[in-house]
Amino acid sequence: MKYSNLIASAIVGCALLTSCAQTTKSMFGDDRNQFMLVSEDTINAQSAQEYSKVIADAKKHNKLDTSSDYAKRVTKVSKKLIKVAPTLREDCSKWQWEVNTIRDNTVNAWCMPGGKIVVYTGLIKELNLNDDELAAIVGHEISHALKEHSREAMSKQVVQSGVTSVASLFGVSSTITDSANAVYNATVALPFSRDQESEADKYGLELMYKAGFNPQGAVSVMKKMDVYEKKVTAASGAGNSKAASMLNSITSTHPTSEKRYKDLQALIDKYGLKSEI
Repeated sequence: MKYSNLIASAIVGCALLTSCAQTTKSMFGDDRNQFMLVSEDTINAQSAQEYSKVIADAKKHNKLDTSSDYAKRVTKVSKKLIKVAPTLREDCSKWQWEVNTIRDNTVNAWCMPGGKIVVYTGLIKELNLNDDELAAIVGHEISHALKEHSREAMSKQVVQSGVTSVASLFGVSSTITDSANAVYNATVALPFSRDQESEADKYGLELMYKAGFNPQGAVSVMKKMDVYEKKVTAASGAGNSKAASMLNSITSTHPTSEKRYKDLQALIDKYGLKSEI
């Protein structure tokens, strides 16, 4: 092995040993060490930049919804969840949280690192969400940010892509972390892993419960997602390529909705979670 390769290997080994962290605490009593090589400040700043582009584009196409009942509900529900988020992660109280609703048929919602939330009206319409179910979904997305799943994924990509210099490790100057487009892909466009989705389900349940929503909403929305997935499956079978693409995105990375609602119900039963309203 060349001397330069030995140095690179030593740097990577050092990074692997020193870049593990626990980002949250849970009423469920468990957390895990996460590999965090990319800096939090870097990904949060780039996420804010990319979020601004998404909102600007929505405004440009007259899709930013600030006044409908959908938008008002999204804002109200999100604020309640944000208020209790520091019970899982104290430093998120310092984040510059933003909540926006976009008028679009897309069945989706997301939360970028640093608390940048978007909910599409198509999600609420297609699944006919009540506030408890909406809280379950937004809580799930917020949990991705609290657990820094995007930062974790990008940190792994840095190592997997091959580190070429000390600066690219500790200065975070690789193409992956310098590109705002890469941030968008890691936080919105590209799916999380199955384990991360299950983790976000669990912490999202905790968030909505602490915010005073009925935790059964997390179960019922997953049942609705199960019906929706079967609808998309039928559409894809009928030759709808767009539906097939949507289905592949969901099923390739997410646990099945049936497994998710059973797991959520098991948590609710185990910890005796009941609505306090």
